[in-house]
Amino acid sequence: MKKKYKILFIQPIGVFSGSLKSSEEYIKNLYKKFSFIFFTQRGYSSKILNDYGRVFNTIGICKFDNTQNSHYKGIRWILIIREIIYLISTIFNLVQIKFCVKDVDLIHLNEITGLPTAIFAKYIFKKPLIVHVRSLNNNKKNSKFSKLYLKILEKFADKILAIDSDVLHTINIKKKSTILRNVFNLKKKINLKKGVKIKERLRIGYIGTFLKYKGVEVLINAIDELFKKDFKIELVLAGATIKRNFFLKKIYQFFNIDSNINENLLKKKFIKNLGFIKDINNFYKKIDILCFPSSLNSLGRQIFEAGMHGIPSIVCLKKNYADSFINKKTGLSFKRQGDLKKLENIIKYFYLNRKQILTMGNKAKKLIKKNHSIKDNLKKLENIYLEAARN
Repeated sequence: MKKKYKILFIQPIGVFSGSLKSSEEYIKNLYKKFSFIFFTQRGYSSKILNDYGRVFNTIGICKFDNTQNSHYKGIRWILIIREIIYLISTIFNLVQIKFCVKDVDLIHLNEITGLPTAIFAKYIFKKPLIVHVRSLNNNKKNSKFSKLYLKILEKFADKILAIDSDVLHTINIKKKSTILRNVFNLKKKINLKKGVKIKERLRIGYIGTFLKYKGVEVLINAIDELFKKDFKIELVLAGATIKRNFFLKKIYQFFNIDSNINENLLKKKFIKNLGFIKDINNFYKKIDILCFPSSLNSLGRQIFEAGMHGIPSIVCLKKNYADSFINKKTGLSFKRQGDLKKLENIIKYFYLNRKQILTMGNKAKKLIKKNHSIKDNLKKLENIYLEAARN
């Protein structure tokens, strides 16, 4: 009988997130081959991961954010106080996990922001560390701090997994890095749309947390302008804002560092809010186009999910292409985050050119099938796990 290797899987984010959904797509195919022990923050992630292994959760996991979009600068440095407080619960819980499970064969950190926690886990368990990088790293040429951060990553990580070539480029640790693309499990064959009649409402979709930097406010405002001009458009949302207790909410508002959107915007007549949904296929059945106008300058898993459903995307991206998107072929893009007029014009284009929805959707599906093979990527991760556990 083959040994079932134990994996300490660290999920730093407790709320619904792309990192959680992306990892679940892998774990649901691997949990029978490997024994997963999960360490995460209390919240939605605990409920999801509980289906695949033993879960240890805590009030907070110590993180450090050096991503392009939300690295510490100015008043944001005050968030370090929160991470220092979380460090106590992090170490306590890691020791508790060590006491309960005795030992593991490897550690998998599901997002680079949780690197401090992963380093402590490596010291306690003395096992190989795999670090998943899902966001562009802040690698400004003159940033000595970013260079130091990457040196720390290179020192402690035994293997680095980047979700696409853009993310890989911002890490630039060639010997230890590889691309492991996001995948999507299709329960049944998806029938591509036959097109949308010009008289029907155009249904724009957004799925994920309702955060400012993800461009949700800009999207709502753009559709609001078109709605006032009698364009028949429905905005289908699936997600929610990040929930915080009264005390934390007031602190974030006082220092003007709250990333949640203004929730009053969700009351617009043209919005249909589905909240968090477990079966995302139900979301994609309700939309014609996906919109992800984020300031991240990288594409979330929503883009390739939409592509798998034959749905084109509207994105904010400086380049004309990415692993899961090609401008004017699989969707349309604009370069400057917050460009309300440009986003408005793109939506108007699809409204007036409905046949392009089907044409671009078909091309998106072909691109995703080529780059995001579930069979190839699953085998790749399984081999990475086995190699790390045996060393």
